[in-house]
Amino acid sequence: MATNKVIVQFRADTPGNLDHLYQVEETLFQAFSQSNDGVVDGHDIGQGKFNIFINVRSSWSPVLERVHAFLKLRGVLEEAFVVKFHGKSERYQVVHPSSHSGGFAL
Repeated sequence: MATNKVIVQFRADTPGNLDHLYQVEETLFQAFSQSNDGVVDGHDIGQGKFNIFINVRSSWSPVLERVHAFLKLRGVLEEAFVVKFHGKSERYQVVHPSSHSGGFAL
């Protein structure tokens, strides 16, 4: 059975911003290190995008709340796409920004 994930995506097409994105990933890693709700499962970089993967261990709500709070704390919430990946159906659902109406690709 495929795992439900939250994917946090940033643009990575600006020179020099990768160090900043690694720091955001580390912040999320620390945020989930004291929680059983989810675990940061690494990242990938490609096509001008930086994706951070978080495996959901419980329900969506506590994971999404924690991601939202820590992205806001780092001051990067407005730059981020936050996406649910439904493992069973292999479907992506953008949850932030709420105004997003287009598709999503890794």
